[in-house]
Amino acid sequence: MPINEDESKRIELQKQIEVLENTIKNYLSKEAISRYFTIKSTNPEFAIQVALFIYQSVNQNYIKNKLTDSEFKELLKKIQGPKKEFKIIK
Repeated sequence: MPINEDESKRIELQKQIEVLENTIKNYLSKEAISRYFTIKSTNPEFAIQVALFIYQSVNQNYIKNKLTDSEFKELLKKIQGPKKEFKIIK
């Protein structure tokens, strides 16, 4: 059964994501890697955004050593930005 163009693009994108994730694993502690994959399972789009940010930071020499889990959490907060506050009016 031939693979259509959309399927081919999806496979190529998946390969690129795998290469990206394998690269950033070298710059995350075990705990941070675990946190990343938890994020990936709950919010895949945000996980890719985080992976790209780390990859770019490594390439620009902003990140030189492995990030600890607490450093990774701080990075996530900065990427995510401030949370919206909701006020309940009675």
